[in-house]
Amino acid sequence: MTKIEFLKYLAKGWFATSQQHSIHAQLLKARGLNKLADKIMEESDEEWEEAKKVNARLIELGETPAVEIEAYPVITDIKEMLEFDCKDAAEALPMMSKALSLFDDDYVSRRMVEDFIIGEQEHLNWLKGHLCLIEQIGKENYIIEMLG
Repeated sequence: MTKIEFLKYLAKGWFATSQQHSIHAQLLKARGLNKLADKIMEESDEEWEEAKKVNARLIELGETPAVEIEAYPVITDIKEMLEFDCKDAAEALPMMSKALSLFDDDYVSRRMVEDFIIGEQEHLNWLKGHLCLIEQIGKENYIIEMLG
């Protein structure tokens, strides 16, 4: 994969996860789970901005961004939703880290991808913490914690 192909792949993925998280946040809010909905919507907004950054960088590099979106499922079960995100983030991190070598001659893009890796690691840590909380206090108690 070339660095341009990888950047287009990132944009496609960020736009998709942004939409998935936006839908999940709306579903959670409709159920009164405002704390969790707000956090998931925050993640959606971050991903949207990341996709825009990638497209801006592609334009700076003289490329034309593609208008594409990866297919992601809409999940209604809270634990399954968090597990899916956790698996997705855990798979994305090594892939993004490995792709850094594509940017040895492009410090600007490399720095952007490094920032994405840091954000994804933070998100993964948050997901693992909340999945652990569900295991410790049970899903019903977790849901009560996310009300408000």
